[in-house]
Amino acid sequence: MIAALWLLPRILFWTDTPLSVIALIDGAFLLAVGWEVGFRVVKAKRWRNLFFILMLAVALIANFASYATVKGMPPFSANALWQAMLWWFMLLISIMGGRVIPFFTAKRFQLDVKKSLLWLDIAANLPLVLLAVLSFFPLLDKQISLVLLWVGGVAQLIRLIRWQGYKSASEPLVWSLHLFYLALPVGMLAKALSIDSVWASHTLIHLFAMGALAGVILAMISRVTMGHTGRAIYQGPRFWYAFLLLALATIVRVVGPIFWPQLLGTWVVIAAVGWGISFGAYVVVFGPMLCKARPDGHPG
Repeated sequence: MIAALWLLPRILFWTDTPLSVIALIDGAFLLAVGWEVGFRVVKAKRWRNLFFILMLAVALIANFASYATVKGMPPFSANALWQAMLWWFMLLISIMGGRVIPFFTAKRFQLDVKKSLLWLDIAANLPLVLLAVLSFFPLLDKQISLVLLWVGGVAQLIRLIRWQGYKSASEPLVWSLHLFYLALPVGMLAKALSIDSVWASHTLIHLFAMGALAGVILAMISRVTMGHTGRAIYQGPRFWYAFLLLALATIVRVVGPIFWPQLLGTWVVIAAVGWGISFGAYVVVFGPMLCKARPDGHPG
């Protein structure tokens, strides 16, 4: 049902269905996800994960606001809302990554899990929250954003180094997480360096959306598919090529338009093909695992 609620609005956009109806169905998708996540969190008594319900609530409000901007209703532009939601996604990646990436790395290579540092987590995540808020105030002094980008980017990079990804070169399901997460601090630092260039700063959005967001998702679902279908996580099919292809597609989508903007269409097509092949490979390689009974005999 949840998958259908996600897919239906995207089909209805090609029809004459009223935007309000599409918005309600799209909102129902987020409500269903929130209910499913909340139910499992309460059942498992993993109370700290209730934070993600709050994140979904923010996404629900933003989703309705996004539809409203099409009608010119809110006192802010659609661009401001989309910028804010990009930082929302980066905050989600940062919180989730901070919990699982160091754990996965340490478990795979028998390393000591680096204890998180409260001050470092605040320095990494608070700028993302403030950047989301500042998206609605574009006329404020850009030096504020510059400071937040530098502080957040450096803090994120320090966190990533502490997670010891440099020891994971032999395992694609681990190094891919570190590689794609790297797009977050690099993106923040690159935006700080290019803050006076509107075109470069705008193009760097794709380093976050395609590199950090899509990349971490691809790396996570590949690993989780192995574990949650009862298989030996690190004895699965070779999939390193899909990770590298998505990384290269991201670089093309970001670097190409910045230095050769006249070839924008070419870079977009190349990046789209790379993206499509990477996620298409996931469907082909891991999709069948999700459609079969677990080999260990457990339900799911």
